Amino acid sequence: MATTRSLLPAEVLDRLREIYDIGTWDVWGRTPKGGANVSFFVSASSGRHVLRCSAPQKSAESMAFEVELIAYLRRRGYPAPEVIPTRLGQCYAEHAGTFYLLTALIPGGPYDPQVAGHLAAAGHGLGLYHRLVREFPPPRYAEPAAPLTLLSPESRSRLAAVRALAARSLGAEERGCLSEACAYLDRQSQVLDSALIEATPVLSKLVIHGSYGKSALVFGGDTLTGVVDYDRATWGFREMDLAYSLKAFCRPQDKGHEDYWVGLDLARCCAFLAAYREAEPLGQDAVQQLPLLLRTQRLHKILNKCKNFLAKDAVVRQEDNDVRKITKIIEHETVRLRWLERQSAQLLAALLN
Repeated sequence: MATTRSLLPAEVLDRLREIYDIGTWDVWGRTPKGGANVSFFVSASSGRHVLRCSAPQKSAESMAFEVELIAYLRRRGYPAPEVIPTRLGQCYAEHAGTFYLLTALIPGGPYDPQVAGHLAAAGHGLGLYHRLVREFPPPRYAEPAAPLTLLSPESRSRLAAVRALAARSLGAEERGCLSEACAYLDRQSQVLDSALIEATPVLSKLVIHGSYGKSALVFGGDTLTGVVDYDRATWGFREMDLAYSLKAFCRPQDKGHEDYWVGLDLARCCAFLAAYREAEPLGQDAVQQLPLLLRTQRLHKILNKCKNFLAKDAVVRQEDNDVRKITKIIEHETVRLRWLERQSAQLLAALLN
């Protein structure tokens, strides 16, 4: 069933036509990607564009920071999208509590893991981004790095809360599997929290991209022609940005590989970092923290899913199918976290080689 977030209601469309001077809106439709935000391809008489409807938690401050970052990158030749101003010259629009960002469509195709040059271009693109933002100031609201916020006793307690709620829907065997996974995750939370505190002094803080993955890149042949999706950019650890991208780009490509669903391809990880270093130095102290940050990020995802589930259940009691869905997520992510724990030494040896 379509929702107002997956459509452009007539009143919203009429208002946006008034706000933006891009001619006649001929065709518009949802982009195939987008979870936190909803975006649309818009073909108008003046050209092709992308319209993003920001998530409800987006603030005017964060919108202003995002467009300042995009402008900064474009002035330095980075392939960030061109922001289309409103008729009043504003860089974004607001209507009925939702923020809208209109950018020119960057022509090209998606990231293709089967094209050899794409992995190297992706690594180089992230390195160049980090080099350019060294001098860019942090947002004035200075939000803390997410993993440090979530790896706390309060966030770990959410595992126990989800486990208790799940008992109403699961059988004995299912409850046993979930209990085992939650116990492991709780131990990992304490271990990783302490390790991350020790690692913090050697980590670099800058304005991270926040979602530098496959859907953020546009290619023309082997050339990286566009980097989009700056809505999660914030003040954080550079190495956490790297860990996110290693997870996004360095999965095994062979579906027959024993680690296809859970692990990383070490050769691809090394190739990505080599391309990154062509644009931005990366010392051994930083590389040594990447296995830890990969594990931290995986745990961050689990705890965030638990947080979202509990928030929904507090408003509307979740159905059995929803309970089983969060249970499967916890169990599957636990398998991936166990793989990272077992392979940490091997992964580190490969990255330092």
